[in-house]
Amino acid sequence: MKPNKKKKFDIALFFIENVEKIVLVLVIPLAIYIAYLGTQYEPLAWQPDALVKAADNANNTIKTSERKAVDEGVSIITYDVKATWIKAKIRSEYYRTETQWLPSLFPEKNKRSAVNVLPVKELKAQAGLGAVSINPSSPLVSAAETGNTGNSAMTGNLGTGARIGERWAIITGLIPIKQQLNLYIDKFSSSVLPDALRDMPTYILYDVERAEVIPGKNPDDLEWKRLDFLTEFLQKRSLWSGNAAVDPVDPAFFAPQVPGKFPMAYPLPPVTKKFNEEVAHPPFIPMLTDSQMDILKQNEKINERLRKEMFDIKPEDILDSPFGGSENRIGSAGSTGSSGMDGNTQGRNRRLRRGAEQEEEEIKPVLVDSYLFRFLDFKVEPGKTYRYRVRLYLANPNYRLAPNFLEDETLSKEPYLVTEFSTPSNMVTIPLESRVLTTDVFATDPKQPWTEPAASIMAVHFDLADGSEWYVEKGRVYRGSTINYKRQDVTNPLLEKQTTVSDMESGSSSSPSRTPPRGSRPATPPSRTKNEPKTTGKQLDIVSEVCVLDMKGGEALYKVPTAAQKAPDLKSPGRVMVLEPSGNILIRTVKIDLTEAETIKNPTAVNNLGSGSMGYMGSGMEN
Repeated sequence: MKPNKKKKFDIALFFIENVEKIVLVLVIPLAIYIAYLGTQYEPLAWQPDALVKAADNANNTIKTSERKAVDEGVSIITYDVKATWIKAKIRSEYYRTETQWLPSLFPEKNKRSAVNVLPVKELKAQAGLGAVSINPSSPLVSAAETGNTGNSAMTGNLGTGARIGERWAIITGLIPIKQQLNLYIDKFSSSVLPDALRDMPTYILYDVERAEVIPGKNPDDLEWKRLDFLTEFLQKRSLWSGNAAVDPVDPAFFAPQVPGKFPMAYPLPPVTKKFNEEVAHPPFIPMLTDSQMDILKQNEKINERLRKEMFDIKPEDILDSPFGGSENRIGSAGSTGSSGMDGNTQGRNRRLRRGAEQEEEEIKPVLVDSYLFRFLDFKVEPGKTYRYRVRLYLANPNYRLAPNFLEDETLSKEPYLVTEFSTPSNMVTIPLESRVLTTDVFATDPKQPWTEPAASIMAVHFDLADGSEWYVEKGRVYRGSTINYKRQDVTNPLLEKQTTVSDMESGSSSSPSRTPPRGSRPATPPSRTKNEPKTTGKQLDIVSEVCVLDMKGGEALYKVPTAAQKAPDLKSPGRVMVLEPSGNILIRTVKIDLTEAETIKNPTAVNNLGSGSMGYMGSGMEN
């Protein structure tokens, strides 16, 4: 018989069979520990009688204490006191708002006060010279024979179509009429004594101060001198011929001129060459179109017939009666400013006619934010550099009003209001009789890098005696050259053309368009004598004192492939740096100078206002 095998110990079965014992072994020590902890606390000392006594003491403390609401942080509203406020008057300023709920039908009238006047803005200056038509019967022409001619040069033999050369500086600016009118409206629209005439900005005169810029000194440290231009204006108007230049600026941009007062836009002289944008102020004040200029020329001829006499004027006469008067009127140029500038600003509602169809086209109204300020300074010296500043005189809208209408009775004493001086203009250099134009630039040949670049120039001489213009061309001028030429054969194409026309008129008496009979020989033109020159050229000294410093451009960009094409080879823009005798360094561009050079060589191709193209207008010289 085999012995029994011994069973293996199974721990899982062990825990299942003895789980109650294991739990009991763990709970009994825990219960003993808790019972032990209970023995560590002191027994309660509260007794029922002690608790009743403590409650009674707390109740008695609450009843006998006198703490206030402030001590407890509670705010008490005293309605009994506030109820008495119903008897007090309510102060309306505590409840006033900016919105007027029930506005008055008639606004409250205020006494008239002082108004601020605004100065001229964006003052700029440009220089020019040109030929001016003069009246041979003028007293100043007689004075020329004695040598007392001022800044202009005159010839001794003056007849019909006589001209002289003039230098000038044109100063233009913007009169802020829109802003000024808004200030007047704010001040006087609700005043106790509104007046449609007084409560409009009325410009009656201006002061012009000039300062010479001396090389080597601070250009902002200037010595300003006032110009007496009224006397000079009267002298110029008596010297100029009746056919004054038509102003190329729309009359809507002219300040309405009070009768007998001076215009804010200085009248233009009767030049023999067209004025350009230097007499306007683009883009704020543009030039007129050609069609508009035609109608103005017709109006100018009509106005010229009405100008017969002139009266002397003084600044005191203008300022004493700011709102106009019949005394001391500016004659021929003052009433219209030689550009249609009468008091009602002619030309705002004008119509234009075109061609044979006589079609009418109405010009749209012009929106004017600024009036044109313009002044021409003829008392300038060649080679000098100037700066200008101006201030305006406006009629005082409170002049000679009763004190009960004014906030301050002193407001009625002065007849005019004076603005502050404007910001000084840019520096402008007055040109000499001779000047230099750049017509082309030749770059260095890449195959010969040792060669110097060169420039082609036109040296122009302006004759102040009669306003004629002569020129000579030089094919190549190098760096470091000074454009001073002695005894040069100069040319005046305008005089050459006049000579050619006179030769044709003095030739055959038959009409040039008449065809000779068949079989006959054509008429032989008259032969020239041996002593008769073919041109009217002469020899002059051209001294410009201009030094050529450097040049750039002229490099070939594109070459025309075939000779049949007429387009020229494209080159980079040419520029030449020159040193003027005034000390200014200028950059002259071929594109701009070539246009003026072509005008000088072919003056009849330009739409001129006069009979010729002499001098140049508004050639600005910037540093």
